[in-house]
Amino acid sequence: MAPDAIDERELSHALLDRWGLAPARLCYLPVGFGDHHWELTDSAGRRWFVTVAGLTGGWRGTGPAAGYADLQAAMDTVIALAGTGLEFAVAPVPTTDGPALAPLGGEHAVTVFPYIDAAGEDLGERLPERERIALIDMLARLHNATPQAARTAPVRRLGLAARPVLEAALGELSQPWNGGPYSEPARELLARHASRVRRALAGFDELARAAARSGPAVITHGEPHPGNILRAAGKLYLIDWDTAGLALPERDLWALAGAGSREADRYAELTGRRVSAAVMHMYRMRWSLEEIMLSLRELRGPHEQNEDTELTWGVLAEETENVLQFVP
Repeated sequence: MAPDAIDERELSHALLDRWGLAPARLCYLPVGFGDHHWELTDSAGRRWFVTVAGLTGGWRGTGPAAGYADLQAAMDTVIALAGTGLEFAVAPVPTTDGPALAPLGGEHAVTVFPYIDAAGEDLGERLPERERIALIDMLARLHNATPQAARTAPVRRLGLAARPVLEAALGELSQPWNGGPYSEPARELLARHASRVRRALAGFDELARAAARSGPAVITHGEPHPGNILRAAGKLYLIDWDTAGLALPERDLWALAGAGSREADRYAELTGRRVSAAVMHMYRMRWSLEEIMLSLRELRGPHEQNEDTELTWGVLAEETENVLQFVP
């Protein structure tokens, strides 16, 4: 069911007022993680995919205004990329007055996309080799399109935006966490591995300092994993461009193209850039550390036991195990 924090009547009004879409049917879709989604059938019988994004937390900045500006820049960027002929880039539909999104209350924003009747994959699925190579070809085209996107693209820095969350948690392990049912299990998990998590942070810092001297930055998607790939009519599409931005190419490649792999060789052939094993390792660590931080942000605060918090607890346990593999 739709989240209580989002008023569907207000959402319907925004869709009509900002996009001219009169909802004949608005159906909540329990898909994805983080943002919320609806399928809209308008009064003309056309179907649309509607996303309501939260504007705080994670990479989106310290408050709603910063989050809105970041999301606006990312959406402007994917519109620019689609306009250059990157047909796999699923871009939002602009509002009637031009912007790619509209505010919803004080802490959310609405985007509307064409509805693609397509099959997807779970985030953890491994793509078959043929599709991995096809994805490498898409990412090479994307990275080569940097000049067309550089004007609007946000910069995705190497630093860990939510690092204060983890540092605060590490400093408060001796007292109970009372936010909700997963707070104490999260504290106990972190307490068992605190010294190694601190070493992982130090190791990441060292890798990030070295990576900062490499380059140049390119336009990246940010999360081109199987959960963000759709298949329709024999074609692959990339969705969820809210993490798009300028970064090192390995940001898109770390889970796909191991050093010396056929995928890495294909990428080098198409772009003229060799994949750095050290930078790939840095991004692997970064992914796990950020997932730990975002999970702790939720589980230390007030929460209930439900499917979302159960999933968050699973992410915290899995990524803690993953990050421990990087340190002795």
